[in-house]
Amino acid sequence: MRLVPSRMRASTLPAFFLADDAKAGEPRLRPEDEQHAARVLRLGVGDSLVGLDGCGGRHPLRVRSLHRGSFELEQAGPAELVPGPGEAGADLPWFEVAVAWPRRNRVEGMVGRLVQLGAAAIRPLAARQRGPEEVPGAAAQRFERVVREACKQSGRAWLPVLEPTLTPEELAREHAQAAMAALDPLAGLSFDTWLRSLLPAPIGLGTRARPIVLVIGPEGGLAEEERNALLASGAGLAWLGPHVLRVETAAEAAMAIAAVVHGRPR
Repeated sequence: MRLVPSRMRASTLPAFFLADDAKAGEPRLRPEDEQHAARVLRLGVGDSLVGLDGCGGRHPLRVRSLHRGSFELEQAGPAELVPGPGEAGADLPWFEVAVAWPRRNRVEGMVGRLVQLGAAAIRPLAARQRGPEEVPGAAAQRFERVVREACKQSGRAWLPVLEPTLTPEELAREHAQAAMAALDPLAGLSFDTWLRSLLPAPIGLGTRARPIVLVIGPEGGLAEEERNALLASGAGLAWLGPHVLRVETAAEAAMAIAAVVHGRPR
């Protein structure tokens, strides 16, 4: 498998995820992707596509035969390996977005946009004033579907991690070695200034072991004990703008700014 810089991975070919149980040399798409390729895009014999394994692999494929909506695929060239977030040559460091879950009808859109913007990990934050929406204890199947669709749309070769729920206090303990900023409208430091203070990044920062963590509390704000726990762990407080934002707006704006400040231009 040939290693290529992330910025060279763009392709006009349609991309689909490979089945989890696909064997080496016998590429096969996930059932829902196969249906989309056959019924919506109407790919036929001889058409080219890219198979994604979710772990950085991009596999050039060709449709060898089609029978009742089921593809037989063949390799159309050497596979490429795109560096993962935080690795040498990657587009972005490892950004974890820890966010108090918004209302159910706004969650999927938020998750999809965070994936498109480059979040390496998304974690529900169980804050005291999180509002009426339950925080999921584990990644729901519908979120995994949203994540895959967002990866295909944005050209990402790595699936982001849907992390388990933590309270702000637990997050502070788990990420004692990370660079962490919590959004706070009363903070004296702007968020982009905080991000730029991490440049050039010390060796090891921005990896999964030492992520850059963006903490977005509920619209009611973090409780004093939660804020103190984050500060005690070395987290900073950063100001994003003059208005009170919806949770998902703040999360997406923060990730967008982070991608601009720390991203590699194509």
